[in-house]
Amino acid sequence: MTSPGLGKAERASLAVLTAALVSVLGVAAWLVPEPSGLGTHQQLGLPACTSVSILGIRCPACGMTTSWALMAEGRVPEAIRANLGGSLLFIVAACSVPWLVGILWTSSCRLRDQWGLFALSGSLVSMAIALVLWAWNLVTTKLQNL
Repeated sequence: MTSPGLGKAERASLAVLTAALVSVLGVAAWLVPEPSGLGTHQQLGLPACTSVSILGIRCPACGMTTSWALMAEGRVPEAIRANLGGSLLFIVAACSVPWLVGILWTSSCRLRDQWGLFALSGSLVSMAIALVLWAWNLVTTKLQNL
């Protein structure tokens, strides 16, 4: 027995998500990565990182925009140095676009479920890596200052 395809509302939501991902990836390609590895987001009119400004330490998201801009240019080693979690999240986003187009084209619930697992697990792993590396840098920085 075959299951019915995606409903109109779900297809519309996935189309909006696809457009959003294409837009974010396009912005990443348009940005000029900061050589320092952080601060690229300020080209979008956003303020400097509060954690760096006030506490003098990087936050888990520091370097994430830079890593996306570097990944968009194919500069993978530099992107990983800027923010490994952000680099992996870029891969999740970039892989999601053709996958979502395929879901929209076929209206396949099976493809949607597979992509959902990929996107959720990839995003969670990316964020966990960013947090673990941030905690490691925080601890090692504090130990060096003792």
